Amino acid sequence: MFVPCEQCPLRRKPLFRPFSEVELKFVSEMKTDHIVVAPRVDIIQEDEIGGPAYTLFEGWAIRYHRLPKGSRQILDIVLPGDMIGIASALLGTVRHSVQALTPVTLCVLSGRTMTDLFGGQPGLAFNIMQTRVEEEQRADVRLSLLGRSNAEQRIGYLMLETFDRLRQRGMVNGGSTCPFPLQRRDIADAAGISRVHVARTLDRLREQKLATIQDGVLVLLDRARLIDLAGYVPLRAAVGRRAIV
Repeated sequence: MFVPCEQCPLRRKPLFRPFSEVELKFVSEMKTDHIVVAPRVDIIQEDEIGGPAYTLFEGWAIRYHRLPKGSRQILDIVLPGDMIGIASALLGTVRHSVQALTPVTLCVLSGRTMTDLFGGQPGLAFNIMQTRVEEEQRADVRLSLLGRSNAEQRIGYLMLETFDRLRQRGMVNGGSTCPFPLQRRDIADAAGISRVHVARTLDRLREQKLATIQDGVLVLLDRARLIDLAGYVPLRAAVGRRAIV
């Protein structure tokens, strides 16, 4: 499957900025392939040298760091429209791994370099950097709060943030439900707690009628109370519509 950039359905979503004809032609020249990756397969690996950048077209992935004793810390969830491997394109290597969480399809961006992008399309390049800074700020807020939170607060925050990011993309199924394919081991590695602790915490959130996960679907039973419990900071409106390459 190869989806031409001109026909990309992600570009029609309100979250993403429209392109000029010149920008769209340039991005079309960047895209060289459209590939499928199976669940639990690494898309990029930590300390990998070189390699293309990607845009996640469909599916979910996780960005993670493998710790010295073999445990894993999930740094973020990668959703459709997010770029992967931009550090490799800019710095020559990456300091994290990215793994497919579900079956994913990826746009491979290797036809033009980032140097070409910054030199030929400075407006688009600036918007990409702006998007990356906004993502960094989102991660900073979450990590600063998670470092001082208990298990219920950590998992509640993860649920709320993921729900809001999906809602920005038009991927929320109704007012209070959304896909949530993370398994307990993924939630544990994202929240920094054990799998047993995850199971107990999910039970408590369900018993308190705050949130529940059933068959890969997250249901926010009482969003207002969950926000209060988790100390959740709602996602700020973006400075401008996000770049998608």
